[in-house]
Amino acid sequence: MTEHTLRVRFAETDRMGIVHHSRWAVWLEAARVEWLRERGLSYRDLEDSGVSLAVSSLTLRYLAPARFDDEVAVQATLEEARSRRFRFSYRVLLLPERKLLAEGTTVHIPVDENGRALRLPAAWRARLGNAGGSGH
Repeated sequence: MTEHTLRVRFAETDRMGIVHHSRWAVWLEAARVEWLRERGLSYRDLEDSGVSLAVSSLTLRYLAPARFDDEVAVQATLEEARSRRFRFSYRVLLLPERKLLAEGTTVHIPVDENGRALRLPAAWRARLGNAGGSGH
C-alpha cells in the first residue's frame, strides 16, 4: 500500500465549496503513480516505450466531502495483477483524524499506441506480480 498526501486547492472545489467529483479521479491517479514509483516502475518510461495503461473501469463511492485546504491521504493498493489487466483499490482519508471520505477501484488494460490490448512488458509483470497481486 502507498499513501499519497495532498492539500485541497481552491480550484478543485465547486460553487458549494466542496471538491468537485472530477478531481477525485485525478487524486487516485496521483496515488497510483506514486505506488508504481515506490516499486521502481516509471509510468513515464512505460509510455515512452509505446505502452499505455488504459483505465477500463473506475468506481468511486463518496462517503463525506472534502473542502478547500483540507489535507487528505489517498491510499492505493494493488489488488490484482495479470499480464493483460490489473486492479487497484483506493481509500481517501481526511487528515489528521483519518476519517474515510471515499473508496474505489480502477482496472487497467495495457494498450499500444493504437489502443490495442497487449501484455505488459515482462519486467513490469514481474514487479506487479511480486507486489501483492495474483500475477497470472
